[in-house]
Amino acid sequence: MLWRCLILSVVACAWLGMPGISPAEDQPAATQDPIAEWDSLVAEMEKVKTQMDELKLQFAKGTPQEKGKIRTEMQVLVNRFSTKTLPRLKELAPIVFEKSPDNTVAASFMLEDLMSENKYQDVIKVATAILKAEPKNNQALFMNGQAKFAEHDFEGAITDLTILEQSGSSGGRATDLLEASKKYIDLWKAEQAIRAKEEALTGDQALPLVKLSTNQGEIEILLFEDEAPVAVRSFVQLIEAKYYDGLRFHRVIPSFMAQGGCPNSREGSTKQPGSGGPGYTIKCECYQENARMHFAGSLSMAHAGRDSGGSQFFLTHLPTAHLNAEKGKDEGCHTVFGRVTKGLDIVRALGINDVIKSATVIRKRSHPYVLKREEMTPSLD
Repeated sequence: MLWRCLILSVVACAWLGMPGISPAEDQPAATQDPIAEWDSLVAEMEKVKTQMDELKLQFAKGTPQEKGKIRTEMQVLVNRFSTKTLPRLKELAPIVFEKSPDNTVAASFMLEDLMSENKYQDVIKVATAILKAEPKNNQALFMNGQAKFAEHDFEGAITDLTILEQSGSSGGRATDLLEASKKYIDLWKAEQAIRAKEEALTGDQALPLVKLSTNQGEIEILLFEDEAPVAVRSFVQLIEAKYYDGLRFHRVIPSFMAQGGCPNSREGSTKQPGSGGPGYTIKCECYQENARMHFAGSLSMAHAGRDSGGSQFFLTHLPTAHLNAEKGKDEGCHTVFGRVTKGLDIVRALGINDVIKSATVIRKRSHPYVLKREEMTPSLD
């Protein structure tokens, strides 16, 4: 893609000793015809790419005095493209793609932003359009595979990632994702069988259900009391004590997870968010044979090492294989103690400092949800 080549030119300019990018002139006024403006900007991009290529050749052959002049010329081109042309192209790309789904240039501009926003269904739509015209487009293959993996379409992810791997340019991330996709086929089948049994439970056997009301919207979570009873009792106990009301999501990583539950994230706290807890810790339950795995929308216990979980939790954007327990793995796994049943789109939209306005228990079994003394140890909070 031309714009990716120009970004590489920015790197090249830094290598050539050019100064950093300075503020550019004001954005041009938008035309009434976005397609005409798009075509004009793409033509400008092509022109700048050609100019950059010519200047780099001149730089390689130039005298020290000539190189100084060439650096200045390249700086002007890079500044204008990076701060004026590129932002406008990204702004227009969704409009152009909507009108012309076969416009692969517009589609490519959209992919990275959509992925950073965890909009996996949109990523699949856009990547599929690119691959229809360019079946071996590496960017589209990788992001399509990643988005399908996030949506539990592991067979589809394997198809795209295998094509990418066979091209010889897959890289470590794609290879790891391909291996994870292969593992998750059986894990997903097992998880679906468990979920079918859970949905059939009625009366006092039905699993607890809780709701997190956030400024982004509501999230309902089914709790895995049968596989992680200690984590569930602690979570329900804290919710009923209004512990989570007003806490913020202090750590959010796109295409990974949103983490909250630290008391230091509450407005007015002077302590470091992410370093607090309820005053006790509980043991990890992820080393048991019936431990649940991480899928999209999993509720999992955050900790600073084995058996150090407390009130902090995270909600996953997609399956996270590296957090699952495996045979012979004594560290690094996390206890999955619930899954999102409503509001996965809200989970994926959460950002740093989004707030839990309230947490409530919608349903629970008839026994008390109180931790036993032997199930917790004092923390250093």
